Amino acid sequence: MVVFYKVDPSDIKKLTGDFGSVFRKTCAGKTNEDTRRWIQALAKVATLAGYVSNNWDNEAVMIEKIATDISNKLNKSTPSRDFDELVGMGAHMERMELLLCLDSDEVRMIGIWGPSGIDNIDQSMQLDAIAKETRWFGHGSRIIITTQDQKLLKAHGINHIYKVDYPSTHEACQIFCMSAVGKKFPKDEFQELALEVTNLLGNLPLGLRVMGSHFRGMSKQEWINALPRLRTHLDSNIQSILKFSYDALCREDKDLFLHIACTFNNKRIENVEAHLTHKFLDTKQRFHVLAEKSLISIEEGWIKMHNLLELLGREIVCHEHESIREPGKRQFLVDARDICEVLTDDTGSKSVVGIYFNSAELLGELNISERAFEGMSNLKFLRIKCDRSDKMYLPRGLKYISRKLRLLEWDRFPLTCLPSNFCTEYLVELNMRHSKLVKLWEGNLSLGNLKWMNLFHSKNLKELPDFSTATNLQTLILCGCSSLVELPYSIGSANNLQKLHLCRCTSLVELPASIGNLHKLQNVTLKGCSKLEVVPTNINLILDVKKYKNRENRGLCSKKEI
Repeated sequence: MVVFYKVDPSDIKKLTGDFGSVFRKTCAGKTNEDTRRWIQALAKVATLAGYVSNNWDNEAVMIEKIATDISNKLNKSTPSRDFDELVGMGAHMERMELLLCLDSDEVRMIGIWGPSGIDNIDQSMQLDAIAKETRWFGHGSRIIITTQDQKLLKAHGINHIYKVDYPSTHEACQIFCMSAVGKKFPKDEFQELALEVTNLLGNLPLGLRVMGSHFRGMSKQEWINALPRLRTHLDSNIQSILKFSYDALCREDKDLFLHIACTFNNKRIENVEAHLTHKFLDTKQRFHVLAEKSLISIEEGWIKMHNLLELLGREIVCHEHESIREPGKRQFLVDARDICEVLTDDTGSKSVVGIYFNSAELLGELNISERAFEGMSNLKFLRIKCDRSDKMYLPRGLKYISRKLRLLEWDRFPLTCLPSNFCTEYLVELNMRHSKLVKLWEGNLSLGNLKWMNLFHSKNLKELPDFSTATNLQTLILCGCSSLVELPYSIGSANNLQKLHLCRCTSLVELPASIGNLHKLQNVTLKGCSKLEVVPTNINLILDVKKYKNRENRGLCSKKEI
């Protein structure tokens, strides 16, 4: 809508009259190119239909007419009318209307805070330049700022914030299909493929739109051929947008982002804090910074990073440094082929801090060298997810694992004992589910930092370590350890133990009386302990009887049983 206030459109087009005089003064000292562009723009404006104040006898009537026209245009922009080709917008607009409060004459700023790709307002200077103060705007104005940085909105004093979550899988599939095939629902032959692509992209609208354009016009077979790369690589267009947020972080927050992407995604925040407290000052605050920037979310005590952001972090580790040709010199090892190379050729170095290996990505079997970890003296986090026991072997045993390990997670560990020089000085978490361990290690080791031990379904386990120094141990999971006959008396020294899970320990005969010393114990599971005959009489002093049912029912101790 154009308003020609006290100026004739012909003067604007021909640059005559008072307007022409002022324009010529404005052009003084400017380049010919600038002047040419301005003349072209003014000539175009002069041809637009609008309100010419010189044609109105009563200026107030004109203003009222302008206000009425604007109001009518705004009222036509209600949800459900203008969003037929968009997905889920109607529901968003209904919720936004409550924040907009259109009936009020106040000037109101509203923030829309959402995931990566929602917009690029990322600095206070940008926000100050376009909307520093509400007094810059007329009564009833609504200023809407979209960003993925919540802190930016709060720092600007914007209290009305609408959080945009990821769309549902159904909506995400429609967003993808609109870009890929031009309609919300594809042909039946593409339905399953569209859903798989949607899941791989994690319902991120940015990724759905970009990859939808990539798949547009492809045949079904071309879709199928494109899927393997999509599972392991990030599209360059998506990467450039996501990396914008990463590049804006300080050095320490970048490092934390990479730790989460390469090692700690989908782990409990309590565990991650314990592992990283030695590395970062005020870890909780740094988590908060990443969450405000929509780089992670914290859901019911778990750290969640979107799978495309996780891919970004892993690609940064693999490709941003000159060590691209030498995987063993990287900070993190996450690519299956790189890990296989390092563990078979003994090429790991002291640069390696973390390894995350999912054997599901392994095509054949892997024979790990007995000296595979010798060069990795700074390795702190080792996570090996193994879905089958016939995939990974240590044919010559294992001679060394880093003395600095804080997290050791190795599903289906193939040896009967950890290396003789294994060090637990810094160990915080030990997860050896479905292992072939008979005992953990030789002799008594310091367990002062150990908080979580999980030996779930280690059927051959017969001997537990001495727990005399395990004063910080909180959780001990021994479910399915069917060869375990007894717990060591030293378990009574683990005075911070809260959870003791012993279900299906079918050879367990008795519990030591020292368990009665565990005053913080809240949860004891004994379901399926068919040979258990002796339960300490003093255990009833530490268990809340109301929380425990008969062992045949839930597998938990009851006062009657005790």
